[in-house]
Amino acid sequence: MDGTVSIILPCYNVAPYLDECLESLVRQTWEDLEIICVNDGSTDDTPDVLRGWAEKDARIRVIHQENEGAFSARNAGLDAAAGEYIGFVDPDDYVDTSMYARLVETAQRHGAEVAACGYTSFSEEDGTVMEDAGHAPEPGFEPDAKKSCFSGESVWLRMDVVVWNKVYRRSFFEENGLRMKPGFRGGEDDIFWLTALPHASRLAVIPDQLYFYRRKRAGSLSDVWDRDGWFYSMNMDRLEYVTAYWEKIGWLESAVRQGWLAHIMKRYLLAHVTSAEEIFRRLDEEERRELAARYRKWLKGVEIGPGFAGLNKWDRAFCRLLGAEPVKLGPGARLHSTLMSACSGRKGRYHRLKLLLSGLS
Repeated sequence: MDGTVSIILPCYNVAPYLDECLESLVRQTWEDLEIICVNDGSTDDTPDVLRGWAEKDARIRVIHQENEGAFSARNAGLDAAAGEYIGFVDPDDYVDTSMYARLVETAQRHGAEVAACGYTSFSEEDGTVMEDAGHAPEPGFEPDAKKSCFSGESVWLRMDVVVWNKVYRRSFFEENGLRMKPGFRGGEDDIFWLTALPHASRLAVIPDQLYFYRRKRAGSLSDVWDRDGWFYSMNMDRLEYVTAYWEKIGWLESAVRQGWLAHIMKRYLLAHVTSAEEIFRRLDEEERRELAARYRKWLKGVEIGPGFAGLNKWDRAFCRLLGAEPVKLGPGARLHSTLMSACSGRKGRYHRLKLLLSGLS
């Protein structure tokens, strides 16, 4: 189906949002579409709403499966897709009517395997635009993206981690044997970003904010993290999986050399450890001990020395602290860290973490 875009929606209990979402899709100025709605075992009126839309527009197909999660549903959609291009939309969001025309035209103009746009975030509570949570990337095209994925201004980094602000050539999935990785407790978009997109050679991005992302308040992932601190374990799950994948396909050495390793350390390890020590503090001692051991094992396994390239002095200090054997502080060192823990910024965070880790020795 040359030029066709297969748009995949994983649908679970989203009946209140479907009309707005599907209306924005059937009104696309790029009319050569198939809209694949995967009902992921919904228990509300989602199946009925989907059935009604499929009866009105022949481009809409509905697939039913047992509840297995959004990424399993996306994989089911990928297996059924016939279009030249693939797009993903979350059914509680909506898109500008020109989005797929703009993205496909961009991909075709550059021969890009993946093309991305910006997005606007809005509050579910009152619909107000959340300016600080949107994304309007600098435009660009890279004809050989594999060489510069993790450089500071790369198109790859400007695309953002989300799967839904992009179109992908279906051949990109098929030729590289790519599917979404279900089974994680969150962060699947990040895993796809880190394991799939680096396969792409030609990437393009436009600044237009053409996707509208509904930000949830109560019950959001950040809300859950604040309650139980489970994101530490989740981030280690992601780090371990991505690193094992890179090693399996022979990318790990270049990941260290090109700064990929430094990038994921900053994004998935340091960003949380250095900014959320109060959540780490709320874990019980056994949970802290287990996570500290996982940090230590991972940092040793990736030979953190060469991976320091691209890290600033405080990032390096945090890595050395996390990669060391359990911290043992004498009375003088403990007093020093106690006093320094009152400092603002990363110095205070470093010493607070040092005190927490010393309690595990």
